[in-house]
Amino acid sequence: MKFDIASILNAKEHINMEVKAAGRRIPNSIWETYSSFANTFGGIIILGIEEDKITK
Repeated sequence: MKFDIASILNAKEHINMEVKAAGRRIPNSIWETYSSFANTFGGIIILGIEEDKITK
């Protein structure tokens, strides 16, 4: 499966994609997202970036 990273980074989070800020460890909040994706249709978790919460 190919991904266009620019499109992913410009998109807001949606039902099957979640971004998580991560330093040297996997954030604890990942497990809730992982569980949600496992119990639905799957999804993509991107570590190391944080969603821009400011709306334009």
